[in-house]
Amino acid sequence: MINWFQLGMMLCATPLTLFWLFLYIKYQNAFHAYLDPLSPKEYRMPELFFIGMGFMDQTHYNLHSQKGRARIKEISEVKGKKYAQYYYYVIKGATFTYLLTFLPVALVLGALADNPMICLIGICVAILLVRYLEKDINDKLEERREELLLDLPQALSKMALLINSGMVMREAWTKVSQTGERALYQEMRIASGEMANGASDLEAFRNFADRCSVRAIRKVTSTLVQNLQKGNRELAYFLEEMSREMWEEKKNMVRQKGETAGTKLLIPIAMIFIGILVLIIVPIFMNGF
Repeated sequence: MINWFQLGMMLCATPLTLFWLFLYIKYQNAFHAYLDPLSPKEYRMPELFFIGMGFMDQTHYNLHSQKGRARIKEISEVKGKKYAQYYYYVIKGATFTYLLTFLPVALVLGALADNPMICLIGICVAILLVRYLEKDINDKLEERREELLLDLPQALSKMALLINSGMVMREAWTKVSQTGERALYQEMRIASGEMANGASDLEAFRNFADRCSVRAIRKVTSTLVQNLQKGNRELAYFLEEMSREMWEEKKNMVRQKGETAGTKLLIPIAMIFIGILVLIIVPIFMNGF
């Protein structure tokens, strides 16, 4: 009697497996320059990413679609503008590699075991690996943006103090940029370097806001440019006001993170409580009260 499930799985797996072998044979030596710098600690199975990159080459995958450009911009905040497109290419190659590798394996194992759950588990593993890639970048992006917002009030306070003491805007910016090593101060030093190399304040601030891509920083830099023409007194007053506003936002952010952490703790506490109840109730029922 024909097992239609096994037959269907093998019919689906065969062309996918042959296509995977074709990509392996054709592209196994084609992408060493892209793959050699990758760390196995950051990526799973990077030695096979040439499979996905080969698929992208065969299908002429467009990396510069609207969604792709938006993602490259986000990655540039974490990896730097210079390497953003490279890492986007690596992530897309890894995505296609996981799908093209685990899907035929899941179909073959499901057919051999005559169990659709095996097939489903394989597909889920591929999806989880893909989600891991996206989540890793998203987590780093969120962490960086939170760090920028947390450091912004203190940086504004320092700038206001220096400008009130008679220092001009550029000097105050450079001085504050040298007071820390976190992301905000590094970006301020880059902007300071652009100004020193001949860029206008407007251009340097615009580039600074683009690299940080945080609404509060865009607001600060936009108003900085508008207030530069009004003199140091108006500028210092603006910075003090913005600093107070950012301190309030920082307090709200810390409070929200504390509430979120408290909510997350409820899950393990509830599981422990249920476990304790089971340990108490089950023996009672087993002994017939």
